[in-house]
Amino acid sequence: MFPKKLFLIAGEASGDFHGAHLVRELKRLHPDLECRGLGGALMAQEGVHLICDLTKDAVLGLGDVLRKYFFFRSIFNQALDAARRFKPDAIILIDYPGFNLRFAKKINKEFRVIYYISPQIWAWGGQRIHAIRRTVDHMIVFFHFEAQLYRKAGVPVTWVGHPLIDLAKPTQSKSEFRAKWLPKAPAENKLVALFPGSRETEVDRILPEMLRVAKRIYDRIPGTQFLLSESNTLSPELYETILMNARPTYPIRRVRNQSYDIFNASDFAMVSSGTATLEAGLASIPFVILYKTAWSTFFLGRRLIRIPYIGLVNVVAGRKIVPEFLQHEIRTETIAQEAAYLLEHQDLREKMISDLKEVRGKLGEPGAAHRAAEAVLNFLR
Repeated sequence: MFPKKLFLIAGEASGDFHGAHLVRELKRLHPDLECRGLGGALMAQEGVHLICDLTKDAVLGLGDVLRKYFFFRSIFNQALDAARRFKPDAIILIDYPGFNLRFAKKINKEFRVIYYISPQIWAWGGQRIHAIRRTVDHMIVFFHFEAQLYRKAGVPVTWVGHPLIDLAKPTQSKSEFRAKWLPKAPAENKLVALFPGSRETEVDRILPEMLRVAKRIYDRIPGTQFLLSESNTLSPELYETILMNARPTYPIRRVRNQSYDIFNASDFAMVSSGTATLEAGLASIPFVILYKTAWSTFFLGRRLIRIPYIGLVNVVAGRKIVPEFLQHEIRTETIAQEAAYLLEHQDLREKMISDLKEVRGKLGEPGAAHRAAEAVLNFLR
């Protein structure tokens, strides 16, 4: 028997993105399914009736959470009330562990709980996985090594592979994209992409650092062109303000919500941590990772995190294949030198591209979102 109603919670842009594709596949299998919950514009487009758009209030770090504590407590209580009135066949929690693990703990005695996109249990040690075993009925995960960890801990789990295998595809060729966005730049000029993140606090901290590195790259390799990838969840004014303060003296264009085309067209990228590192890896583009957060969050993370790197490509590879520059390690000259090496030395480029293709092979086969939808329906039958 198919479920009739599902309640979903996604709290950030990436969760909204993957949640939307999950709902699309669920409705292909079961068109009469009714979905409500918390998410963003993409989930709403797929027919999810939203009680709140949490993607507009994404937070990063302990300080951000504390400043918005009462706001999130109110949303949490609204979500509990909405779920209880809706009486779904299951709750589907999508990533967003700070909110969703607490929600699971509060409501798991009343409804079956499915968790889609695992918290980073491999980074935070064993305590979190035991909390998940007590409060989540079924995990649906992107990475095979996550499934192995859950099975070892006795948590029911389905590995579906990563949806980016299907989704991270450019809409136009490299030459078409460059002709549109860089019509006056010679084809032989290097193109460097900047991906400073999808949260306001990330962009505030990371983009100025990237712009300083871009200046040194331009000094080393005159004629280099730059593209700034803007998230559609953030206001254009945020980027405008940062660029006005930086006053770049090199050619930089702003492109909104076209990350796959940007990666495909570029020769090199600077990327903040997260899903964007996998997108860069799937595009087989040499890149480096820059990440900067509040110092309180950084020191807390250093005490808790159990792995030596933060970039998903490095985590999946099981070794550092892409350089990471975090907090005090962000030194403009050092990163510019690394970028120049990867732009100008073909042997270094080919080695990194080969390593990135190895990561691609560990992400599973096409059809991940469809398999996730099947896993949801099979569990609930």
